[in-house]
Amino acid sequence: MTKGIDVSHWQGTIDWNKVKAAGIEFAIIKAGGSDAGTYTDSKWEANYKGAKAAGIPIGAYYFVGKDCVTAAAGKADAERFIQILKGKQLEYPVYMDNEAQPASAKAGITEATIAFCETMEAAGYFVGIYGSAVSGFKERMDDSKLTDYAHWVAQYASKCSYKGEYGIWQYSSKGKVDGISGNVDLDYGYIDYPSIIKTGGFNGYAKENKPAPVVSSERDQVIAQARAWLGKNEADGSHKEIIDVYNSHKPLARGYKVKYTDAWCATFVSAVSIKCGLTKLIPTECGCGQMIELFQKLGAWNENDAYVPKPGDVIFYDWQDSGSGDNTGWPDHVGIVEAVSGSTITVIEGNKSDSVSRRTLQVGGKYIRGYGVPKYAESPEDSKPTPEPAPKKNVDELAKEVIDGKWGNGTDRKSRLTAAGYDYASVQAKVNELLKKPASAAVWYTVKSGDTLSAIARKYGTTVAAIQKLNPTLIKNVNLIITGWKIRVK
Repeated sequence: MTKGIDVSHWQGTIDWNKVKAAGIEFAIIKAGGSDAGTYTDSKWEANYKGAKAAGIPIGAYYFVGKDCVTAAAGKADAERFIQILKGKQLEYPVYMDNEAQPASAKAGITEATIAFCETMEAAGYFVGIYGSAVSGFKERMDDSKLTDYAHWVAQYASKCSYKGEYGIWQYSSKGKVDGISGNVDLDYGYIDYPSIIKTGGFNGYAKENKPAPVVSSERDQVIAQARAWLGKNEADGSHKEIIDVYNSHKPLARGYKVKYTDAWCATFVSAVSIKCGLTKLIPTECGCGQMIELFQKLGAWNENDAYVPKPGDVIFYDWQDSGSGDNTGWPDHVGIVEAVSGSTITVIEGNKSDSVSRRTLQVGGKYIRGYGVPKYAESPEDSKPTPEPAPKKNVDELAKEVIDGKWGNGTDRKSRLTAAGYDYASVQAKVNELLKKPASAAVWYTVKSGDTLSAIARKYGTTVAAIQKLNPTLIKNVNLIITGWKIRVK
């Protein structure tokens, strides 16, 4: 986790050297917008130069206006953003800020967002979307169509409730940072964007012509697979994929086939092991207590709650832990350690609130039962080759592998394809083509006495302009519709 801020002209003149000394590790800077005409933020150039001179990695955002509710408008805003960014190098994504548009135009906003992102990607930028956890990604946008792009989520709370994948969380608008007068937005970053962007040749950087590694550490494989399943949940049934992976591996532990309605935290850990081909290191089980027994048989069990784990270790919990002495009770839950920073552990868990989610806790904290410590190969020379495809496969082959789930989701997919030397945009375009659904059947409505076009549009979740476009010869004046007309609404 890294500490960041986001700024605009509202912060005035910033002393970036003081900001750097205060521990800020990245900044997202407003470049411009279209909410008050089209403009470049008055402090964009000064902030860009100041942050660069201080050695702070930066990204940028563009605040779109209320009329950015069509694909054409989204593309136009992206083209203006590209002009502002010309000649710049940015280590963090470039974001579309969706706040000003009316939530009633959800379908149009989503279309505008896709067009904006596709235009930015075509120009060589690593693009993302900014929105609040609820009024943005839930109410203003159809987030199910936007998972390919980096997410910057705003929620001013003690934790972020957004269930999907996100790289940055804006958690406060009232921060105080040395070098800035007044309040400033505060952010946490969770993804190493500078490495992804520089290596991939995005945002003004030349692509590094380094050969893709033939192998990666076994720990990294485990963590990457756990991240790929973040957001899988019972509500939409996406967790079934994890249980299917577990049940496909034979022999089943104790001969038991896990049901979709069973608790599935240990099943999740086992499925990660199966996907990575590491079942000799992380034993497969659907029960936490039984999994501990298997780790003990492997000589890979650490009973000490205060042990400082490493990424890829398996952590077990006991919710009946009194907090006094070393916990030796029956385990209730399990997860995979994703990262350790100081005394803070970040864990990815299956079946956390019925989904794959993260948890943070302290080393030696209450409820820790102990750790499974797989005996990973600790150097590339000792690691087995990863099951990634051998270069170079064509776009059609890669797209089919993406659809089969072999390259993860969202930002993880982009980074893995890029790191393997493939053109992410081409592969994703082919995936979209293969998955494209046939156009839905036309929907018609017969105008009744008292109807207005705006009321009809609300009823069918569309806009007046969209209906008029579908009926150009009939509806000349949006304020004049006649009883008995049969009009197309979708």
